[in-house]
Amino acid sequence: MTRSTKLFTLLPTVLLLSLSANATNLEPETINDSLNVIDAKDVVVRSSSKETNSPWKTPNSLSVLTPFKINNRQINDIKDLSTVIPNFFIPEYGSKMVTPVYLRGIGTRSSGQSVGLYVDDIPYMDKSSFDFMLMDVQRIEVLRGPQGTLYGRNAMAGIVNIYTLSPFEYQGTKISMGAGNFGLFETKASTYQKFSDKVAISLGAYWQKDDGYIENGLTHKNADGGTSSGGRVKLDWKINDNLTAAIAASVDYTDENAYPYGLYDETTGEVAAPMINERSTYSRIMSNNSVRFDYRKNDIMLTSNTGYQYLDDNMNMDQDFTERDIFTLNQKQKQHSINQEFTVKSTHDGNYQWSVGAFGFYNAMETNSNVKLFQEMFDNMLPENMPFNLTIDNSNNMPNPGLFKTPSWGAALFHQSTFNNVITEGLSFTVGVRLDYEKQELDYNTSMVADFTLKPKPHIPFPSIDLPPTTISSVGTEQQDYLRVLPRVSIKYECSPEIMTYFNASSGYRAGGYNIQMFSQILQNQMMGQLMPGAPGGNEMTIQEQVSYKPETVWSFEIGSRGKLFDGVLNYDFAAFFMLVENMQLTQFIDGGSGRIISNAGKGETAGVEVALNYNPVQNLNFDVSYGFTHSIFTDYVVNDPDGETDYNGNFVPYIPMHTFSVGANYTFKLNGWLEALTLGVNYNGAGKFFWDEKNSVSQDFYGLLDAKIVLRSGWARLELWGKNLTNTNYNTFYFESFDNKFMQIGRPTSFGATIGFTF
Repeated sequence: MTRSTKLFTLLPTVLLLSLSANATNLEPETINDSLNVIDAKDVVVRSSSKETNSPWKTPNSLSVLTPFKINNRQINDIKDLSTVIPNFFIPEYGSKMVTPVYLRGIGTRSSGQSVGLYVDDIPYMDKSSFDFMLMDVQRIEVLRGPQGTLYGRNAMAGIVNIYTLSPFEYQGTKISMGAGNFGLFETKASTYQKFSDKVAISLGAYWQKDDGYIENGLTHKNADGGTSSGGRVKLDWKINDNLTAAIAASVDYTDENAYPYGLYDETTGEVAAPMINERSTYSRIMSNNSVRFDYRKNDIMLTSNTGYQYLDDNMNMDQDFTERDIFTLNQKQKQHSINQEFTVKSTHDGNYQWSVGAFGFYNAMETNSNVKLFQEMFDNMLPENMPFNLTIDNSNNMPNPGLFKTPSWGAALFHQSTFNNVITEGLSFTVGVRLDYEKQELDYNTSMVADFTLKPKPHIPFPSIDLPPTTISSVGTEQQDYLRVLPRVSIKYECSPEIMTYFNASSGYRAGGYNIQMFSQILQNQMMGQLMPGAPGGNEMTIQEQVSYKPETVWSFEIGSRGKLFDGVLNYDFAAFFMLVENMQLTQFIDGGSGRIISNAGKGETAGVEVALNYNPVQNLNFDVSYGFTHSIFTDYVVNDPDGETDYNGNFVPYIPMHTFSVGANYTFKLNGWLEALTLGVNYNGAGKFFWDEKNSVSQDFYGLLDAKIVLRSGWARLELWGKNLTNTNYNTFYFESFDNKFMQIGRPTSFGATIGFTF
């Protein structure tokens, strides 16, 4: 039985459990809520296990999405947060393998994440696990700006916290089924049961199929789309009056067509249909598991969070992205990751709050790759003045297998203190520091067999020369480690119980790592060095120098204000920030196209503002507006290439929208007949202008997408009619260059569908 078959057999079981449940209704979804400002009446807010400030009083930019807003904004996964949150942007990469999150001008496509993702306070340790379907979410929090003191590595731009519903707070069963154009079908089922005052459980499952919207022009089959399915179980246990436990486990399976990139015509701006002649797919199974204990006594809370994650994926990529046979890649990853955090914090309401904790992790990643280099790769490899060409013997391709193990482990100690009502009423100071250590290792074993014939060029009167087969290999171990001190200082003044202003200075970093795709180029250079003594053989630098990249660090300075005006009718959130970035990590393709690597690009500066407003003029009517502006440039980035020195100083950092904008309106009609309520929602989300490359030669202008949703409710039934990109706006989501070609991925056209749901 295949992994996907095993997983699908779980879905009917969970669905039957849901249908057989005897439960009361879930809390109504039509509550009044706020997108960016926390209000106690809007959402049940559970305090953080390590933050010393209450959620509303946190001296940091903060956005909160409640269930009503999540539903009406059609947020089904983390990518749907793009532009809804100010200065938060996720381009469509072409598969679920990587979810590149850009926030406040910081982020990259391929390296470790700059924005951390936590589900019920458990970190997701790799971007390959970020993209999954959201189910029955209690709230989503986005903290903008470095969160290194409390969260450590890979939180240099911010944190996304996802909290799921507790079966102690909600009981009931929900089932929904939906369909849309482009072959979209999906179903969800979940149930929340409280067995007693001590034990409660929740179960959920989902399945989704999407045929995709991009056709491969060569095969006339779908170049994107696929299926995904999964489930989640959570057990909450009140062991005694002081001790509680939460045990959760989830599984997700994805099988999709991937990387539907078409040639981009810079003159006309047109993107051709993909012309891919080799397999381009991505499949993944992952499981995330956690155990949490909370012990409370005498104004002290002790928390233990343990997480274990498993990921097993398989990527096939036609890496020349054309109908030509040049270069393909099959890469399989297997990850085992475990993390443990202990936190002790005060819970009283006095003038001094504190928290102290320790964190440790071990992440074992094994990558098994097989690169195939085809004849066309070698056709023009020899210098033009050579009278011969290289021809692969016995087959049309040269395999380049490799096994790479990249284990990493780390530990951290952190502390934060908040002093309230210092000097005067309402003035407070928060100080914190974290000591973060990480060590990484690379064990590599890769090779290729050079079996060539030197064939004379046309009209050259020389015989062919068979070269003896030569095995080129690279085997060894590399190590690197780093120690970081991450401080934070905040000043906050509460002008009134409803209005606060703050200033903070904080530091963060993104871990360094190893470019395993670089080894294909290293072996090619070694091969050419043996075939042509005196030619560049890639030996000028050590393996460590060629494949490693450094951590990226940031210092951030922020001033902001958050408050409620006119008795809560108008809520606002404002922030202005300035950040200094060093060793900026950029994704680049190796010369010749043989894979992508991470490089460090010197220094950069990022400055910007964020504004979020929520307006409730009358009951059941809600408006929200968010706007983000980011100015992110290189300040010390000069590259030496074969054509000379290129100075990128003053250029904009690629993939960073200068503007993000979102506006939405929702109104609920209360009716007296069989139709109890009708909710109308309209949203407009936009991003741009941003550049796709360091040269700033290719860009995407500002574009906006119009979405709408109609929700009809009658008793325990609900019908939703939805549409996305209703104006059918043309836009592009991804760009890169390879083998002297420019490629784009086009955005999704108008989508629409319907979902029927039942709650009982």
